Parts: sequence; C-alpha cells; structure tokens
Amino acid sequence: MGSIIRSLTSRSIWSRTALSLSLFWWSGCLVAAAESGRYSSAEVAELIEQLGDESYATRMRAREALQRIGLEAFDQLRLAQFHSDSEIAMSAKFLISSLMVSWSKESDPEEVRDTLLEYGACSESERSSRIDRLAEFPQRMGLPALVRITCFEPSLRLSRRAALALMRQPMADDPAMRRHHSEQILETLADNDRQAADWLRVYADDLVRGDYSRERWRQLIAQQRREIDSAATQQATRASVLELIRVCATRAAMAGMRQEAIELSGEHMDLIPPTTRGLVDACNWAIENGLHPIVLDLRQEHAHLFDKQALLLYSAAEATKVSGKNDEAERLARQASAIRPLPENPEAKGAMQPKEIEDAALAHREIGMKLIERGLFEWAEREFRMIIDSLGVDSIPAARARADLAEMLGELQRHQDVVDVLRPLVDRLEKDSKLKQRLLMNFFDYRQIRSNAKYHQALSSIEAGDGQKAKPQLVRAFQDNPRNVDILITMYRLDGDEAWRDLVMRTLEISSRQIDQSIQDQRDENRRGGKENKDLLSDLLNQYAWLVSNTEGNLQKALSYSLESLEISTNGAKLDTCARCYYAIGDLDNAIRMQKRALKLMPHSPPLRRQLNQFEAAQQERAKDSEP
Repeated sequence: MGSIIRSLTSRSIWSRTALSLSLFWWSGCLVAAAESGRYSSAEVAELIEQLGDESYATRMRAREALQRIGLEAFDQLRLAQFHSDSEIAMSAKFLISSLMVSWSKESDPEEVRDTLLEYGACSESERSSRIDRLAEFPQRMGLPALVRITCFEPSLRLSRRAALALMRQPMADDPAMRRHHSEQILETLADNDRQAADWLRVYADDLVRGDYSRERWRQLIAQQRREIDSAATQQATRASVLELIRVCATRAAMAGMRQEAIELSGEHMDLIPPTTRGLVDACNWAIENGLHPIVLDLRQEHAHLFDKQALLLYSAAEATKVSGKNDEAERLARQASAIRPLPENPEAKGAMQPKEIEDAALAHREIGMKLIERGLFEWAEREFRMIIDSLGVDSIPAARARADLAEMLGELQRHQDVVDVLRPLVDRLEKDSKLKQRLLMNFFDYRQIRSNAKYHQALSSIEAGDGQKAKPQLVRAFQDNPRNVDILITMYRLDGDEAWRDLVMRTLEISSRQIDQSIQDQRDENRRGGKENKDLLSDLLNQYAWLVSNTEGNLQKALSYSLESLEISTNGAKLDTCARCYYAIGDLDNAIRMQKRALKLMPHSPPLRRQLNQFEAAQQERAKDSEP
C-alpha cells in the first residue's frame, strides 16, 4: 500500500478522493482490530505505512492505533525507523522514543503493574532501577515483565540488563515450576531476534534441565565472540559479551563447576579493558563471586598497572590472602599503602608542597573508603591512621580521616576505639576557635564530632555493664546532635527508673513530632512551587521511619514513610530501615527480603549483617513455636 499512497500525486482529484476514502475505511478496520487485540504483522505493517499518508487524520489514527497495539508492534516500528519515507521514519522514531505503551498486562501481579506504571516515561536510570526491582520480587513474579523488557526496551543496554537480572535469579527447586518459568520465557520471546533473547532461550533450556548447560553456553559465547571480532553485528559489544561471560561463570560456580567458571573467564580475559577502572571492576567481580585465581591471573597479565594502582594491589592482596598466603598478602597490602607516601617526619613534610600532601591524603582516604566497601577493615584502618599520624590534629584531611575511621570503628562496635580516635580532635576544638571555624567552612560541625565521641563513650559504658554512667553521656550526646536518632533509640532501650522513662518518652514524642512536621513543611514547600528537594524529603521520611520502628509509635505510618522514601531514592541504609519497619509490624518474610536487598547493595556492612541475623533468628524462633 505504501507505493499506492506515494503514487497519489499523479492521480486525478476524483481518484485521490476515492482512494483516501478507501484508506480511511481500511484504517478504521485496523484501529478496531488493534482495539480488540486482533491484528497481524501485515496489519501492523499497513498502519506503519499510513504514518506517511497525505491525510493528517489518517496519520493520527494510525499513530494512535500503533500506540494501542503497544509492545507487539515494537519490532516492526524499530525497523521502520530506517524507512525510505522520511515521514514514516520520523513517526516511528517518535513512537519508539516516547514509549507511550503499557508495559504491564492484566495477568501481572499488582506489585509488578505498580513497578511498570509509566515505565516508558521514566529516564533510563529510573528504568534501570525498576528492572532491578522486578528481579527482586519473590517467586519470580517479575519474570514475564523482565522478558518483555528484554524484547522491547529501546535501550539495548537495558534490554541486556533485564535478561541478565533474570538469569541471576536462583532457580526453583521444583521441576514443574522451572518448566513453567521456561515456558513463560519462550512464549514471551516468540521470534524476537535480539542478542539478549538468544541468551534467554538457552537459559530456558537450563531451567528445564535444572542445571548449567556448559556446552550450549560455550557455543553461544563463541558465536557472539565471532560476531564482535568480525564487527558483524551492532547488537553484540565487547562489554555485553563480557557481562554474559561473567553471568555464565557465576552460574557455573553456583552449579559446582568452579573450575569451568575460572577457565571460561580466563579464555576471554582479553575482553577486559586494560585500564585501571576495567581491571578494578574485573577484580571486584571475581572477588565477589569467589573466583580469586582470576585476580592473580590479571595481575600477572597487567603487572605494570597493578604495581602503580593501590586498589589493584589490594585486590591481589585479598586474593592472595584467600589462597592461604597471609604473609604474602600482608606484603602486597603494605606495598599498596606505600603508593603516594605521606611525610613521616617534619623534614619530609618540609620537602613536599602543601597541595601535594593534601592530594596524597585525599587519595589514601578514598582508598580507605573503598576498602571499607569491600570489608577490608584492617587495611582501611591503616590507610586512615597513616593520614592521622602524618598530619597534625589541626589538619582538615586528618579531621576527615578521624571522622571516617570513627564511623567504621563504630559499625564494628569498637566503641572505646572511636572515643580514642576522636578525643584529640575534640580536645583541640574545645580550645581552638579558629580550627572550629575552619571545620565549619569545610562542612564539619564540631558539635556532631563531640556528640559522636560522647555517644560511643556511653556505648562503651553500657558494654562494660555500667548503664547508670551511660545515661548522662547519652543525654549530652543527644543535646549536641538531636538529628542522630540512634542516640535516642539507645536511650529508649536502656533500662531506668520512672524519671528516666519519662525523660526518654517525652524526648521521643518531641523528636518524632518535629521530624514529622519537617516532612509536612517540605511537602508544603514543594506544593507551593518552591525549590523542590526530594533528597531532603527522602532523608526525613527515612529518619522518622527508623526512629519509630526501633522504638514505638504509628508503625504503619513508619512503614508508609519508609516506602515513600524508597520511591524517591534507594540505597542500602534506606532498605535497611524498610526491613526494620516490616520487622516491627511482624512481617518477617518481607523484613528478610528487604534486608537481603540492602545487603546486596552493601554486602560488607556489619550493622546490616547483624540486623539480618536478628531477623532470621526471629523467623526460626517463630517456626519452632508453630511446630505441633
């Protein structure tokens, strides 16, 4: 029909009118078919051709019909972006980019439909976050949606992300359930020809078998390697094939084929970008999946980069330590800490420029923070203490290092060590108003530092069994920093007489009311068209939820606030709060699910790990109580 439409210009007015009426009737038929769900590829093709019709009404009716058809028209629209008719190509690009289609189906669970609500209108980063959320739902309830996104997501990167997220999920133990999941995948994929769709077809076969199909995955990887090596496709990239290899290696390791995982990764090591970032990412992945020999192979291959970059050397040290060679691991860690050395005495300090010292201190602080994220607390402590020992107590980089080290030690429940780290700075600040002002100019609040020292002194007293001594320390700590609700939570949990309980409950009521009022004020500010600060609102919601879920109050409201906070922004701490809210209302299943989600983002966080242990212990206790 496209050729007929384009030939209209050479026809008589009568012929043009008759044919336009015919097209109007045919368009109406196709629209009705789309509305009823009865349409074929040929009918979709006709609608796409009508996007270039001379009649504006016909073009608009075709566009609306294609939007109603939705995802099933996606592949043909994707091809139409390269149509020889510029009008059709432009309209197809608009329909693809606008994504004004429903990504959910009536058969999807409510949670999935909520997650996919206005999916197409979201930014790419938000769509990525929603893909992760779909993958985290229990019993694989997000599986059909993830396959849908794999097939139709305009961003090939997100298409692959959806497929990989699905493949990372643990398989069901029940063979019938695995077969059902396999059928769901294949039915939704149909004849989709995307790279990620090929991944899922092999994965569907794995589900039926209940195992990792070593040979089929190797064949698929080899095929896609040939494609990228010969530049035969735009869908497969070195990065996407590398990610597939990592997923396959992870699944092989989980299936007990650890050596296969190591060999598969080693055979394609050339796909790893030979840059610091590329090697750090590869080392992190290998360590997280227990494939430490890969790190040592990378070090042997890229020794010149490892020897210059502290994080890479620390990765090698960690892999060496896991292999049982503790002395060699410690040697490598010390070699890493010696990169960009700080002055050890006044003479060395005088030989360096102040900016050079500051930059070196900043580099060591960043390394220390990275080591904390990886759970390498002993080596992180050495990095921070190096800064503290090399620079004066009045140094801003040293003050930051003290604060970072104190936070880490606090999470490790080394309360007296926190006090010892902070006390020199607190004592100096009590006498040095100029330093206090310099800290304020660098976003350091002296009262928060003093509060933290007092708080951990109180925790140290409680740990020693002297709760009476801890009470005034807690009160003073909270007076210095009333935003730290953990202090108030500790006060609430500490036994005391009637006067103590009255003080705590009065303080708790005032604090929770003030936070709630701040939440309402922020919402009013946003509604009035003021400067919207969603991050501040999210933090306030999270603060209220954490306080109430750990003490007392309206627990349902706390949960509602926590969930609202997560809708604005998600991180491990806020997921940890949400888990606590579920625990407080007795929903242990959701508490554990949320806590595991938090640990996925912060796998080495001691507080998050302790809270998960608490929830799992409670679940086991409940199971015992329910036994006949």
